[in-house]
Amino acid sequence: MDKIVICSAAILHPNGDLLMVRKKGSAYFQLPGGKAAPEENQEETLIRELREELRFDVRENDLEFLGSHTAHAVNEVNTLVEGNIYVIRLKATQSFEAYEELVEVVWIKQDNWQSFKLAHLAAEFVVPRWLSGKL
Repeated sequence: MDKIVICSAAILHPNGDLLMVRKKGSAYFQLPGGKAAPEENQEETLIRELREELRFDVRENDLEFLGSHTAHAVNEVNTLVEGNIYVIRLKATQSFEAYEELVEVVWIKQDNWQSFKLAHLAAEFVVPRWLSGKL
């Protein structure tokens, strides 16, 4: 089985909603982020990916490391994804648009998250913490 390493963000709206994105050709919503380039550290990867995908500029000191989790990749066959997840807490309301390989950006709420088909990394690691108030 193949393995990819990614860095992703659990971006929290001031009201507690969680930002999710959907890539072209995928039915699954996932956390924004992506694969590291060989010369990047985790924080550099996430900062670059957020700028590319959402036109969102974030500083390293805005990133709070939540942890790492390995799950089956939803968009790649016979592949595990190791996600290094960071939390970003927005201080003000902000809207986002999809760029690059993204086609949809949504804020999910604790009372409607089950309406979305979530990637395993989000469903197994982030959403349980978010629902329990541990994000």
